[in-house]
Amino acid sequence: MNLTKYNHTDFGIDELLHLKGGRKILVVFSTFGEREADLVCEKITLLETLPAGFIDRIILNHRRAGSEPDRTEAGVSALNCGVDIVVANELEVPDMGKEKGKGSDMRRSLYVINSDFAAGLSPREVIVVFLDADVVPLYFGVHFVTALAGAVLKGADFAKAGFWRAMGRVKKFVAQPLFSVIEHPALKTLTEYSYPLAGECAATLDFFNSMTFWQIYGVETGMLVNTAFSGYTVADVNLGLYDHEHHSDMNIQKMCFGIIRTYFQSLIDQGIVELKSNAVISDTFRCEYINEENERVQVIENLTELKYRPLKEIISNNPGF
Repeated sequence: MNLTKYNHTDFGIDELLHLKGGRKILVVFSTFGEREADLVCEKITLLETLPAGFIDRIILNHRRAGSEPDRTEAGVSALNCGVDIVVANELEVPDMGKEKGKGSDMRRSLYVINSDFAAGLSPREVIVVFLDADVVPLYFGVHFVTALAGAVLKGADFAKAGFWRAMGRVKKFVAQPLFSVIEHPALKTLTEYSYPLAGECAATLDFFNSMTFWQIYGVETGMLVNTAFSGYTVADVNLGLYDHEHHSDMNIQKMCFGIIRTYFQSLIDQGIVELKSNAVISDTFRCEYINEENERVQVIENLTELKYRPLKEIISNNPGF
C-alpha cells in the first residue's frame, strides 16, 4: 500500500475544479443532539463560500437525543442552502438495528448516499468527505474539504487528515505506540499516519462500500487495518492546527479499550494474530481506581461493538440500487 503525504497548501481551488471534472463531492457532518448546533451551522456557512460546483451536496447525519426535531435540525434548515438532513434514529438499513455509534451512523449515511444521492453514478466517481462538527471554529476552514477531497482527486482512494493538536492523548499514548508493537510488512504503513484516529477523512464511495465498519470507538482503527491489507492508494493530509471538545478521563479510557480491542480483533480476522489456551478478546472494560474522596471505585462496563460487513454486499443483493 502506497501512502502519499500532503500539506493542505498543496491544493489550489482552480486546479481542483479542473481535476474534478464530472465527479461528485459530498460532504457529511455528523452531529448528536443540540450540542453542536451552532458549530455545524457556522461550518456549513463557511463551506458555502467555496466556488459553486465544487461541493455538490452537504449532508447532515444527525442523531436526535430525543424523539422530536431539535435545534440542530432547525438551525441547519434555516440556512436555506439545500443541506440534506439524514436522521440516524429513523434510518433503516437491511442488516442493522437501532444500535448507536459513530461507525454505525457513518455506515447509515453511506447507505443513503448509495440509494438516494449517488444513484446512477459510478461509486468511483463519487467522493465522500466526512467531517467532525465539533472542531473549534478558530481552526476550521474550507481547506478541510479542498485538501481531503483534493488528495482523492489527485489519485488517492482514501485520504486521512493529520494535524497538530495540543491534547491528542489517545493518539500519542495509545494508537501510535500500539501500531508499532507488531512487525508485519502490511502494518508498517500504520506508523506513517500523522493522526491515525482523525475523524476527518475522504474517499471514493467505492472505497467506503468495500470497508467493514466497527460500530463505535473502533471505526477508524478497523478501517486503517482493512486498508493496510488492501491494494488501495492512501494519503495523509496535514490540515495544520486543530482542536475539538475534550473528553473526560473515563471516556478516554473507554475509547482506548475500544481501539486496542478492535486492533487485535482485526489482526485475528486477518490471520496475523492467534489466541490460544481458551483466551478470547473481551467485550468488557474492567478497572479499579481510588477517587478524590479516597474511595475505591470498580468499573465493569460492556463495550461490545458490532462489526458490519461491507455495504457492497448489501447493494449487490438489492435490486433497488
